[in-house]
Amino acid sequence: MIRHEQVRLLPAFVLALLVLPVSACSSSAAKCEEAFTEVTMSIPGIASAEWDCSNNFGGGWQRADVVIEATTEEEAISVVDATLRAYAASPELDDRWGTPQEYVTEDGSIIVSAGDVGFPAVPNVGEVREHYGIEPG
Repeated sequence: MIRHEQVRLLPAFVLALLVLPVSACSSSAAKCEEAFTEVTMSIPGIASAEWDCSNNFGGGWQRADVVIEATTEEEAISVVDATLRAYAASPELDDRWGTPQEYVTEDGSIIVSAGDVGFPAVPNVGEVREHYGIEPG
């Protein structure tokens, strides 16, 4: 039999169960967005970077809009290589977080990706570390 006090506390308990995981996920998403933005913007040749991360309910995704400053495809590929190496070296980035699908110049005339530096698909940070043989430090 449920007592009157237990019934009264039940809504607060249910609310706590719902709010705590969501707020923990949102702080994890904010950490992801801040860490990726900081690393990305530290690379010469990056004009801007905006991240959107979600780490809800044990899964998640990372999306980015990265604008590069390059006048040739070779310059753009060099920026991608430097960016991926910086991701690999950053201890703030989690191995399972995904890297950008593409890197684009402001005018959209040049679009490059991790495929241009030898990846078969869009890698996560752990795959980038393995590819380059870099341990975060």
